[in-house]
Amino acid sequence: MNQKDYEEQLAKAGEFHGEICGGIAIGTKLAMYGMELMGMELNTRHKNLIVFLEIDRCMADAVQSVTKCSMGKRSLKQMYYGKFAVTFYDMDTGEAIRVCDADANKKEKIKETRDEMIERFKTTPPEELFTYEKVKILDIPEPQLPGSAHSTEICHVCGEKVTDGRHLVRNGKAICKSCAEGSYYQIIE
Repeated sequence: MNQKDYEEQLAKAGEFHGEICGGIAIGTKLAMYGMELMGMELNTRHKNLIVFLEIDRCMADAVQSVTKCSMGKRSLKQMYYGKFAVTFYDMDTGEAIRVCDADANKKEKIKETRDEMIERFKTTPPEELFTYEKVKILDIPEPQLPGSAHSTEICHVCGEKVTDGRHLVRNGKAICKSCAEGSYYQIIE
């Protein structure tokens, strides 16, 4: 991983995120390292790549920027584990590598400013910042794979379309999860 490539990817990730912070600096390096370990080129969208994010913080934006994977393409999966780790999965070969931010897992934190931390992330080799392990992806249901919608149902309660098996069946009728279980929003009349 060369410094010029890192600076280029960091600038793109910073623009995507809105600023360059510690999460963008470490996330950029982690994503580049993961792509390198998978033998995948930068600045290319790899249709066979699925990325599993275990964190939903700044680092996630850097990973999305570098890998070109996205929620809309169904190639970016948010796992909500709250861990600073990302798994890179090649659907064609079945190979998967989970990269973890070893720096985030240290019990004793380095006392440094934000700028010092960003500079340290820029200059430290990835082998010193991350651990990685080969993993096996257990199961991705077909409706969650990249590509067009695999199925469509209309909610019996609200009449809205629900794709890819995200509905529930109650009394033999398709019902969306928000009608069946409650929603994060309330309609104001």
